Amino acid sequence: MDTHTHLEDLSNEIFFEIFDYLHALDIFTAFASLNKRILSILKSILLHVIILNSHYDREIQFLSFHLTFHAHQVISLKVDDTIRDRAPIISLLFKRHHFINLQSCIFMSINSLTLLDNVIKQVKSLNRLVTFVIAQPIYQNINEKYICDITRTILMHKSSFRSVMLRYNYDYLDISTYTSIASNLISLDLLMSSGSLNTVSVYSILPILRVCHRIRYLQVIINHQIVSENNNLNVSIYDPFINENDLHISPQVTTFGLSTFVICDIRSIAYILRCMPNLIRFKFLHGTRTVALPVVDDLVNGYVWQQMLEMHVPFLSRFDFHISIVKSYPKLDIDMVVNSFQYFVKKYPKWQMIIDRWVPTSNMSLNSVQSNDNDDSQQCVTYLSHVVHLLNVNQIGFQSYSDTSGWKDIQFILQACPNVINLTISPLYLVLSEFIDN
Repeated sequence: MDTHTHLEDLSNEIFFEIFDYLHALDIFTAFASLNKRILSILKSILLHVIILNSHYDREIQFLSFHLTFHAHQVISLKVDDTIRDRAPIISLLFKRHHFINLQSCIFMSINSLTLLDNVIKQVKSLNRLVTFVIAQPIYQNINEKYICDITRTILMHKSSFRSVMLRYNYDYLDISTYTSIASNLISLDLLMSSGSLNTVSVYSILPILRVCHRIRYLQVIINHQIVSENNNLNVSIYDPFINENDLHISPQVTTFGLSTFVICDIRSIAYILRCMPNLIRFKFLHGTRTVALPVVDDLVNGYVWQQMLEMHVPFLSRFDFHISIVKSYPKLDIDMVVNSFQYFVKKYPKWQMIIDRWVPTSNMSLNSVQSNDNDDSQQCVTYLSHVVHLLNVNQIGFQSYSDTSGWKDIQFILQACPNVINLTISPLYLVLSEFIDN
């Protein structure tokens, strides 16, 4: 009795299940030449097209040949515009094929030479597209001819869009001319970037909120395409005139992420939060080290944050932030900073705070370099004990550095955490006699 099961013995339902885990190129490569039954099944399945920068042109040509007969089955595209031996790829696909049933579209690293006319034309006609993403490296620009058109086409799409991420350099100065953003859009992720200072700022979010009538999840990155070489930290903050009685309120926004790589202050953040009275989650990243001197203390003052959040977003249940700055002397009183955030430690379950220590370089205090003095290392443990119950810690991970000068800090922390059972540490410390001996 033959107990072996052959591929041909599998039911159509199992084939459908198998194909759902594979992307189109793999399916056509492995199954397109088997037999008529498989070819019949391939005419009925939904297809996911994935093209990565590791692919070759011969593979894309093979895929394109089969898409001639199957493009209407494609429901998702994830395309890197530059592969190993060819670019662009996106314009090639949209010139040859019409993806009439597309539901998800992700473009990565669009080449500056890529022609997007056919993309824009097809997107305008799609009524099933739910997710659209452009993920562009910060150093790589899209052809200027298309930036305005592709942005307007996506954001003003009138039917199906639910989630949009546009991560490319654009200032959105014309968004006030939009009548409304896509009515079904509930999740929006934007990179607001400009080649000149003061063109974009935290205040640039206000016009976005005015046209976002149903957005619930908003993520905004604010960045300058140029890196300022101005080391004068007494930099003025661009403060436009704002009619406080005319701020647009967006009660539907429940999650807001703000990553700013431009100069900002607490006041500008407060203006944005005032527009989101029902906010539940707020995530803030301050990534520029240049901070105007008058606002440094406010940014690292937990009492100021507490007052602002309680006043403007009373329903907030999760608050995460990371702030990186350069500060002239006098150095921050880290003990005071830690104590000022005690409110958040008590309010939010498992909320913890981490502060890198600062050391002098020239006349500045820079983040992250550590000393080896015993008193400093013990002080580090003291700071940690303010926000973490060290006896309850059972897992610790130390970031790996080629420099092992911070071994005493690790020693003191481990001695204060006797119940650790899961430890991640650089092997460099394990061959350091001073560390092992202690």
